[in-house]
Amino acid sequence: MNFASMAPVAIFTLLNVAMALGLYVTALSGQLSMATAAIAGVGGYLAAVLTVNFGWAFLPAIAMGAAAGAVVGAFLAFITLKMRDFILKLTTLAFGEALSVLAFNWDYIGGANSFTGIGLKTDIWTALAAALIALYVAWRFDGSRLGFACRAVRDDPLAASASGISIAQVRSVSFALGAALVGMAGAIQAHYVLVISPHDLGFFVSLNFIIFLLFGGLQTLWGPVLGAVLLTVLPEVLRFTNEYRLILYGLIIVVVVLRRPDGLLTRVPTGGAINLFGHVLVPARIVAETTASDRSRALPASLRRGIDDALLRDASRAVADSGRGPGTQQTEPVSRQ
Repeated sequence: MNFASMAPVAIFTLLNVAMALGLYVTALSGQLSMATAAIAGVGGYLAAVLTVNFGWAFLPAIAMGAAAGAVVGAFLAFITLKMRDFILKLTTLAFGEALSVLAFNWDYIGGANSFTGIGLKTDIWTALAAALIALYVAWRFDGSRLGFACRAVRDDPLAASASGISIAQVRSVSFALGAALVGMAGAIQAHYVLVISPHDLGFFVSLNFIIFLLFGGLQTLWGPVLGAVLLTVLPEVLRFTNEYRLILYGLIIVVVVLRRPDGLLTRVPTGGAINLFGHVLVPARIVAETTASDRSRALPASLRRGIDDALLRDASRAVADSGRGPGTQQTEPVSRQ
């Protein structure tokens, strides 16, 4: 088996990694989008129209595809801001199907006959650059303060809002950023397959990326990477089984989901040890125990003054209430004209 026969598999694997990472960034704030294929299609259609009909260069067309994905993601975040769980997923699914129907009936972008005539501009190095860019962006976002805020919103939106986190800002940024990565990968993929069909925007294509995410692990950055690599390469590895290939592919997914409901990779708590096959790669962070002297240490003067003032106000209010008696009512003083 030579490199030429494996090059398409490697390119699709890298592009699937980029799209799965975009979906991971979107899902980080609790918004599991079912319109990933539609957002990739928006980026692909726009980049293809710019390069074919307007003669744009490849890189600016990719940038415009990523920007279009970000705009669509921000719009989806706005309309689903008050939605959660099933309603949110159903809304994104309906949005993706609406875009598919729109592409099917829009003659300028090919309609039902698909958009063709796209030049071949994507190679293995372009796909590798897209995957590395998506990985770097997702890694920086995952470890940033905004990334931790996204996890707080995903786990408990009410507690996150009470602690001062803007749910609207967090979800808008995560959805727009993840959609930008998906739109970028869709634009690059369009210049490799050389044709874009309205069927590529449908739900069943989006379902593949959701499976990548759930198979590898939703809680960690490397989960979608592992899921996209394994589930893209696995059908090619199973080609020797001929007609049983897809049966074994589905059986492997079912077994993993049953045995590992959280995915192949799970998130290690902050400060916990990282193990690999029984070997400790990163030891657990040691937390110093609180001593008796620490517990009996006096509060700072600023905090103690604030507590004393609050206690004094409560005591004064209690004395005033007891002085009025149980049957008295407080009357407002009447000002003389």
